[in-house]
Amino acid sequence: MRIIPMGTRLYVTLDPVAEKMVGSLHIPALHSELTRIGTVQAIGGDVTQYAVGDKVLVTYNVGRAISTVVDGFTPANDIHRIVCEEEILAKIEE
Repeated sequence: MRIIPMGTRLYVTLDPVAEKMVGSLHIPALHSELTRIGTVQAIGGDVTQYAVGDKVLVTYNVGRAISTVVDGFTPANDIHRIVCEEEILAKIEE
C-alpha cells in the first residue's frame, strides 16, 4: 500500500523513543521527550520546503496517527503520522 498525502501534508515516520530509568524511577517513553526526530516518507503536492528522506524535528504527539493502514501497528509502535507542513519545528541537516 502506498500513502500519498494531500495538500501541505507529509507522511512522517518518527524515530522510536526508548524507556528511561532515572535512578530507580521508571520514566515512560510518552513523558521522556518533548520533541522527536522523524523522516519524511512522502509529501503532498503543495509542500514546498521538504523532500522525501529529510530528517525533521516535531513535537511528541504531532499530527494524526495512521494506525489503520500500517501493518504491524501497536500502540507502542505509534510512529506513522500525517502532519501539516506548519507543524514541523525544524529541518535537520547533517
